[in-house]
Amino acid sequence: MANLAAMLIGLERLSAGFRRRTAQVDNHRVVYSEGGKGEVVVLLHGFGASSDSWNRFAGRLSKHFRVIAPDLPGWGESDRKDAESYGYPQQVERFHQFLSSLGLGQVHLVGHSMGGFIASAFAARYPERVITLGLLAPHGIAEPQPSDLALSVAAGDNWLVASSLPGFGRLLDKVFAKRPYIPKPVYRAAAARAINGAAKSARIFVETLNNDPTLEERLGLIKAPSLIIWGDQDRVIHVSCADVFHRGIKNSELLVLPGIGHMPLMEKARECATAWRAFVAKRRSSSAAAA
Repeated sequence: MANLAAMLIGLERLSAGFRRRTAQVDNHRVVYSEGGKGEVVVLLHGFGASSDSWNRFAGRLSKHFRVIAPDLPGWGESDRKDAESYGYPQQVERFHQFLSSLGLGQVHLVGHSMGGFIASAFAARYPERVITLGLLAPHGIAEPQPSDLALSVAAGDNWLVASSLPGFGRLLDKVFAKRPYIPKPVYRAAAARAINGAAKSARIFVETLNNDPTLEERLGLIKAPSLIIWGDQDRVIHVSCADVFHRGIKNSELLVLPGIGHMPLMEKARECATAWRAFVAKRRSSSAAAA
């Protein structure tokens, strides 16, 4: 079953134009997908996910860009160490080291959820490294209206960390407005990975809640033109956060997708990729006109 799951995931990567590679980041072996040619765009996944969450999105970019999607340290096939912290300060610096290990200078940067925080914080700290910034339902600010997840966590039920097969099914039902078809071998393999790592994932979740200074205080430091995309049915991070990011990042545009949950990169991969490419093309035209 595991071999079949690996084969199916491998085929999806192949259809996205991806090949798997590795890099050494500090004391972590980082596995990443790479494909395409052109300007570099780096895709950062969310909590509990891996670079494979980007496959459908990336497949619509790799004919025009060199696309790189890492399994962030602690997730996917990259190293996870019990004694290490995977809170945001550490992950931002690991990402900085990852770019350096690949010899990358300026990049287009796109992050989803947890990856959206890392992308935002990186763009605020290293503004000269980011050409454009894409944020899909980014984590990291106080919600004007509490999400379903926030209310559940306050009641002692963190359904974002699945410790059983039924819990994994509930997780998928929550993160998607409409759960997509997932082949049974892939479903079983993903569930097993989540369940086996649940204890450490729960600790990482707590680590991601402690951020000083807050991300909201840092949004004004972001200089890159930014596109913010959110689903209006997001149960993980309430869509009311979208306006906070939009107001905080001066040079930003906001796209709210109706009927979409926390995974627009999968639920509306074509629409999100098309919107991002149009955004980048418009910014190129503006820069050329200004020159």
